[in-house]
Order: sequence, then C-alpha cells, then structure tokens
Amino acid sequence: MITTLFQRLINAFEYTWKPGAIIDGFQINHLVGKGSYGTTYSVTLQNGEEAILKRIRPYKKLFSDHVQYVRNERDALQTLSHPSFPEFLRAGEHKGIPYLLMEKMNGRTFEELIFQEGKKYSEVESLLIVLQLVKLVDCIHHKGYVHRDLRIPNILLGDSGLQIIDFGLACEMSSGSESLEKHKDHMRDKSKKSDFYAIGHFLLFLLYSSYEPRCNKEKSWEEELAIHQATKDVLRRLLQIDEEYHEGSELIEDVKRVLGRLKAR
Repeated sequence: MITTLFQRLINAFEYTWKPGAIIDGFQINHLVGKGSYGTTYSVTLQNGEEAILKRIRPYKKLFSDHVQYVRNERDALQTLSHPSFPEFLRAGEHKGIPYLLMEKMNGRTFEELIFQEGKKYSEVESLLIVLQLVKLVDCIHHKGYVHRDLRIPNILLGDSGLQIIDFGLACEMSSGSESLEKHKDHMRDKSKKSDFYAIGHFLLFLLYSSYEPRCNKEKSWEEELAIHQATKDVLRRLLQIDEEYHEGSELIEDVKRVLGRLKAR
C-alpha cells in the first residue's frame, strides 16, 4: 500500500517529455517505458537515425548517487562491446538530470512475442533459444560482468538472433560473490548464478507459452509441463532447487545433451 502510494507520487511529479520535444538536439519520438531507475525514450538523432535515450528518474537524486547509474551502464556497454548488446553513444545531462544515449536494437522482445503476438514455443525451440541466450550471457560473464535483469522484456529476437538490452542493473562480478554477496532476490546477487536463475525463469516462460491447462487446480511447473525429465533436471539446477550451475560452459553442454536426446526420440 505504502509502496503503491509512493510510486504514484513519483509518477505525478515526474515530468514526461512529449513527442516532438527537442532535448540536446535529439527529437523525442515517444515514451518507451519506465523502470526502477530510468525513463526510456525513442529519439531521432540529427542524422535521422533512431536511438534510445534513458533518463535517470529525478527522485533517485534524493536517495542515491544518481550519476553512478549512468556510469555503471555506460561502463558495462563499453566493456562488453558486442553486436547483440546496444552500443553506447554518449552520456549527457539535461537540466541537472543525467541521461544515457544508446543504439536502438531492432528485435522484438519475448514479452511482445509471447503475450502480444501469441507465439508458442515447443520444448526443442525453447531449449534452442536458451542455448543462444546462455552463449551471450557467457560472453558477459567472461568480461567480468553479470546482467542481473534477464527478463522477457530485456531479451529480444532479431533477424540475426538474440539480443540483450537494459544493462542498468549490470555490475562487475564480485570475487567474493559466491559466499559474501548473496541477495534475498536471487536475480540481484552479484554472481553468475543470478543470471542462471533468471534464465531458468525465462525458459519457463517459453515452455508455458504452449501449455494448455486441463483443470483449474493449481500445480507446480513440474506437474504441469509435459517435458523430458532431462529438461526438468536442467530447470531444477537453474532455479537452484538442485545444485546450481557455476559456469556457462557446463550449462551449455547440458542443454546440448538434452537437445540431442529430444531430437533422437
């Protein structure tokens, strides 16, 4: 209740840029969305290309080092520098509020694909997508970072494969994260397994896209999903029910092994 009222107050007093407004030479096209720390806009650059501008939400100035949010995402994008992640363009400040300008990725989010377009994914299709995702996440981990926000609105399917966006919560991996940086929210832990946990939930979204309920009784995903036991075993490890994964290479090999079994049936 208190959280909801606080959020309403924040939204009421936060000015939203209108389409057509010019901000530091960029034309605002439309509001893309609001996150916990940033408001995201589609903008047109002076060369006519579309880009994404993320402005720090003004209330963050009251409770944290708001400039650090921009620095963190900028540093992550510059360090990772991968065609499947947005390219950092520039950072700036407008009327005392920092912002970040980055490449617009042209894929469709899995939130759009599943809930707006009604796309359904089979078990094999789901695992093939996850295999692509784990390879990208492994690249992030090898650069010493964890994403910490691998949700369906932040994973896109483009013409050339998967893309990952919104590195606002990304951080450098702590050398002591396995034992010292545990977080009550598994997805916010500063270790690789936070991303693996998120991948488990992403896989569940894909598998449930083709699920047809047969009764009103609520059941666990293991009871509801008619999937191979080997797929369940991978999910149990991703969700930290059984021994969790520590390395992307191990997860990649397990997914490949399961795909081999499914294709041999």
